[in-house]
Amino acid sequence: MHKVRYALFYDNHTQMENPDVGRDFDPEHFTDEAKRSNVDYIAFHARCNVGMAYYNTQIGTRHPALDYDLFGKLAECCRKKDIALVAYLNGGISTMELVEHREWRTHRFDDGHNLYGQIDPFSITACFNSPFRDHLFAMIREVAQKYPVQGFFIDCLCDFPCVCPTCVKMMKEKNIDYTDERAVTAFAHESVMRMCRDITATVKEIIPDPMLFFNGPLFGDVRDLETFFDFECLPTSIWGYECLPSMAHFIRNIKPGMQVLNMTGRFYDWGDFGGLRTKDSLMYDLIYGMAHGMRPNIGGHFHPRGDKDQAVFDRIHDVYTELQKYDPWLENAVQLTDTAIVASRDEFPFRYSKALRSAVRMLEELKVQFDVVIADSVKTWEQYKLLILPEGLEISDELAARIREHIARGGAFLASGAEAAKKFGAELGIEYQGESGLDPVYFRMKDVFSEGLDDMFLSLYAPASAAKSIGAEVVAQLVKPYYNRQWTGTHAISYTPPQEETDLPFITVKGKCVWCSGDIFSGYANRGPLHLRDIVRNILKWLNEKPLFKVGKLPACARVIVNEQPDNLNVSIVAYSPERRADTMVVEDPIAVVNGSFEVLTAGRNISEVVLAPAMTPLAFRNNGDYTEVRLPVFEGYALIVLKEK
Repeated sequence: MHKVRYALFYDNHTQMENPDVGRDFDPEHFTDEAKRSNVDYIAFHARCNVGMAYYNTQIGTRHPALDYDLFGKLAECCRKKDIALVAYLNGGISTMELVEHREWRTHRFDDGHNLYGQIDPFSITACFNSPFRDHLFAMIREVAQKYPVQGFFIDCLCDFPCVCPTCVKMMKEKNIDYTDERAVTAFAHESVMRMCRDITATVKEIIPDPMLFFNGPLFGDVRDLETFFDFECLPTSIWGYECLPSMAHFIRNIKPGMQVLNMTGRFYDWGDFGGLRTKDSLMYDLIYGMAHGMRPNIGGHFHPRGDKDQAVFDRIHDVYTELQKYDPWLENAVQLTDTAIVASRDEFPFRYSKALRSAVRMLEELKVQFDVVIADSVKTWEQYKLLILPEGLEISDELAARIREHIARGGAFLASGAEAAKKFGAELGIEYQGESGLDPVYFRMKDVFSEGLDDMFLSLYAPASAAKSIGAEVVAQLVKPYYNRQWTGTHAISYTPPQEETDLPFITVKGKCVWCSGDIFSGYANRGPLHLRDIVRNILKWLNEKPLFKVGKLPACARVIVNEQPDNLNVSIVAYSPERRADTMVVEDPIAVVNGSFEVLTAGRNISEVVLAPAMTPLAFRNNGDYTEVRLPVFEGYALIVLKEK
């Protein structure tokens, strides 16, 4: 299977009314421009979600304005120039085909908006148990047999709940309650999984070692069916800038060794033909992903005419030329971590959890080297000195067992919130008693974990739980307000000053297990109070006396990723700061880092030289016990420090 270095993904969803499809397309120029940027992989539409094909199909509907085999000409150019071509087919939306074949549509529960598979007038979804299934498989076989493609990107394989006659009949045969939307959605999920299994088998009959990706299912559900991951994240759109960090720390642990692409967009949103993000904006997305082991993939829109859009090609060239300078130290490198944030399983609420994203942000600001792992992760947890369980995440029996194994090995554990208190009362030395009933929640830190904190009543900006100690040391207590926020019937009570400490713990310690009764990560997400991050910093410092990385002087916005290669220890520092502009977040400029310094754990390594890549400029360093201390020159945006071993 092809190993991707630099990728392009071209959207090509074109309404059937467009009169100019392919009129000016020059596949030689298109692929020459890709090669100029050392692109070795292109994903391109064979059939789009409008239902239009861009090749000479005998099965589907070629776009009525297209009078030649556009995909075929592109495929031949890619073959000649050694560019791996992956064919895109939408597996769940094919609007004009579903207008023609109403019997192929999903029949949804009527909520007044989504009857008969219509997401909106543009997007109509297909039932995976209808004849659409055979139609899709026939087109996959047609493309695989007719063109020199490396594989397929099958989009929109989502759990669309369907109550069409075929699905209802199948559910009745399985004794599934077809009036229960949750049961119908579970049945739809199994229909999707059956589709993925059968597509994999079908493609491998023709392409023995294919590139194959299913967009829609959770990565963990299809990790043994698809052959690479392609994580789609356009930070200036609905994903936001909190999404990639959470998934970058997570996705590499789903199936270690699986190649991962990091798909961003040259535009500001899908469907945006006129947007071209700046070089620094794209650099931030892609160099961050590369440091985490993800290969760069820039998404673009193919203009239906085939316009050359030279400015887009030039921007891609500028970005990819800069990124390639760092390949010798980032390709095939292994990320080093000593801490893990844990969650039960990969599901969409987990991906968008406020507490999880806030924990990721907080640990990145603190420069902790960590993974995000789930209960069924095949990766061993023995490398982690510390596990962190944020509030609000479901704790399955499998996850609880793995956490208890970690504690039994002598590992450290930091947990917050009610779920941890209910599940790990014995390990934490507490007994959960329900919600605290305090609104707002205050606390006061004393000697333990108070370094850098102001000596006053402090706000949590989130709820807290009530518990009593049954063996844990209470090192900080909750503080009650004079009165809770409320409406009295005549007026609102909104000014609620703190009154005094309660008997309820805020932070407890038992051995190497620390519990925070407050939803500390959610509080940080709600208001960004630095005193909450300081508390977590102090707890982590106490639980992990020899962290992999120590900050000397680096700005909070700088992200640090440590990885290793044979004879090299590499430290990536990514210094950009997304800022709000109107209704979105953007990156315009790199951040300048001045007088930066850090220490990295090098016990057992004989560090002989430290250089700044790619120029290999020598840097001042000194061995400091088990650590090597490095002082940095002024840099902007990104620095890659290479510690060489003898």
